Amino acid sequence: MAISKGKHTKRRLLSGLLVLAIIFVYVLLSLALPVKALIAPNNNTPLNITTPPSNLPWPSFGEAAVGLGNGTIIQTHGNQKPDPTASVAKLITALSVLKKYPLSLGQSGPLITITPADYAIYTKYIAEQGSVVPVYSGEQLTEYQMLEAMLVPSGNNIADSLAIWAYGSLSNYRSFATNYVKQLGLTNTHIGVDASGYSPTTTSTASDLIKIGSYIMANPVLAQIVDMKAVNVPNVGVMSNYDTSILGTNGIVGIKTGNSNQAGGVFLGAAKTTVNNKPVTILVAIMEASTLTQALNSTVPLVISIQNDFAQTIIVNKGEVLGEFRQPWGGIVQVAAKNNLEVYLLQGEKAKAQLHLSPLKINSPQGSLIGYVSTKANQFNSAKTDPLVTLEATTKPSWQWKLLHPTYIF
Repeated sequence: MAISKGKHTKRRLLSGLLVLAIIFVYVLLSLALPVKALIAPNNNTPLNITTPPSNLPWPSFGEAAVGLGNGTIIQTHGNQKPDPTASVAKLITALSVLKKYPLSLGQSGPLITITPADYAIYTKYIAEQGSVVPVYSGEQLTEYQMLEAMLVPSGNNIADSLAIWAYGSLSNYRSFATNYVKQLGLTNTHIGVDASGYSPTTTSTASDLIKIGSYIMANPVLAQIVDMKAVNVPNVGVMSNYDTSILGTNGIVGIKTGNSNQAGGVFLGAAKTTVNNKPVTILVAIMEASTLTQALNSTVPLVISIQNDFAQTIIVNKGEVLGEFRQPWGGIVQVAAKNNLEVYLLQGEKAKAQLHLSPLKINSPQGSLIGYVSTKANQFNSAKTDPLVTLEATTKPSWQWKLLHPTYIF
């Protein structure tokens, strides 16, 4: 019995010594080991920077929109409600035909024979006083020549004949084009009963026209044609474009005019410029002008204004606080940009940057390099980075805090 009692006492003594040893080691390690590096709560945070919108010289009538060659809408003016497009509808016809019978630069495409039905379309548009390109039964034009005749002198009859050649009938063309514009994201564009836009049943908005313009300028064949001041139509001779008064000025390279009693003057324009040594296409859409001349003249001030609105812009200022580290024992260490971060922007455009913060070690002095803020490459800029530094030194936790917060150490 006495032996058992002695063994029990010995076990308790050993257990006590073990506990003391564990406590001793814990205290020793807690005081000796550093606290784990701090993780910023806002690491990898996207930064969205918007510059004030430009005060553009909008027309006093109708609706308008400006955008870029990638289809981005910069600003709009007026109610963006569907209105007749007049001959600007021929751009949809051109895109639809090339969807089925694509051409590359330098290619003429298949020969298209003008039929008696095509001649009847021609005489119908003459009777309606629409814009026409003369044709006669039995003559042959290449697909490329038909596109030229449709887009430059704006032959209404050529648009209908080309659509019928490609799709069998205007009804079939309308079915295809209706689905096609939906695929292109033209949610406010409606395909009417003809392929020329002479009927007011083809409608769109200035915003949608900007998107159409982006698809036209992305197609080398169509971009080439819409920049022509005139074309030599077989068996007819030289026929001029309707936008020659501004084509070639202020970088303007097209795209398409429209003019009818129901639509008024309509113009979808494109202009080339250079930003930060990179080519940029500007798009302008004007609808519901009193005349085509008014639509064309309203385009030029908008083009010039947008060209002048590109500038190198500071989106992150030197010393600007972008992040912080919260010390669990109290206090905040702020993070700021080491330099100005500049990119080329159009006024009113959004710039995106990304915050990248590394873990912050304890005992880091003020000014420690702790990460970077970056921007991605786009059509105006190469990818850029700017270092991030701490504005304060980290502080040390007290020994009491370290003893009470083992998860920050082990």
